[in-house]
Amino acid sequence: MTVHIQDSPALAYRLAGETHDLDALMATLADDVIFRSPLSSSAGFRGKEQVRELFSVVFGVISDLRYQTDIGDERTRALTATARLGRLEMHEAVLLEVGEDGLITEVTMWIRPLPALTAMMAALGPGMARATGRRGLPLLVGAAVRPLAAMTRFGDKVLVPLLTRRG
Repeated sequence: MTVHIQDSPALAYRLAGETHDLDALMATLADDVIFRSPLSSSAGFRGKEQVRELFSVVFGVISDLRYQTDIGDERTRALTATARLGRLEMHEAVLLEVGEDGLITEVTMWIRPLPALTAMMAALGPGMARATGRRGLPLLVGAAVRPLAAMTRFGDKVLVPLLTRRG
């Protein structure tokens, strides 16, 4: 299926994401695109170069990305999707802002459930740290985020069932 970005930037973004086509995804974005991360209010990415680095790591750790919902108008689109991160299923919501030129100027993403979000943080953190070229930073980032991911997996598998069991 050939999709022209001018016809539907959201559809082109969706297809590029589902096929892990990094170049096609970059073609949907404005040069000064802003990506608002679901991981931290201070972890944002500005410009195509930073967003390319992010998505190159993302495409290496997620699989089976499938979009189910695409609603909105020509300037604002809301998308929902599911994907796999290892054995975890994650749900994603994305808000796309489209500029006058038909390119995406802003991407804001949310991920649930919490174990998938923290697993994403644990998977992306070391990869993004490697991209900085700073020796030792990937190990430091991994050591900082892996315990959080383990705690949320434990809480989801052990504590939540205990708390929701009745009687």
